[in-house]
Amino acid sequence: MMWRKISMPGELMYDGCDDNFFMHFSSVVESARIYTLSDYIDILDVLVEKWKVKDLTGLSAEGQEAQEFVCERLPQKLRRLEERAEKRAKKRQTIPFTWIFNRAI
Repeated sequence: MMWRKISMPGELMYDGCDDNFFMHFSSVVESARIYTLSDYIDILDVLVEKWKVKDLTGLSAEGQEAQEFVCERLPQKLRRLEERAEKRAKKRQTIPFTWIFNRAI
């Protein structure tokens, strides 16, 4: 599961007009710094530390691979994605939302 894309429930949101509503909504939320990849990274760091994932021993080969992924590769990947998202946010144009009277945000 860790290697597959996790679908967000909000991906199914539709305002009746915008076929890319979730993507546009997510872009606005991230640009406003309401909920960002930085939050996901912080949550991951807290859980890895709290659950002492790095300290687990006696794991199978698959368990060791998952441990390395969660403790090393996933945080690195999320940080790279965060850098790209921040660059995109600087270029983002305003987007009108029908449910707030087509106000551009």
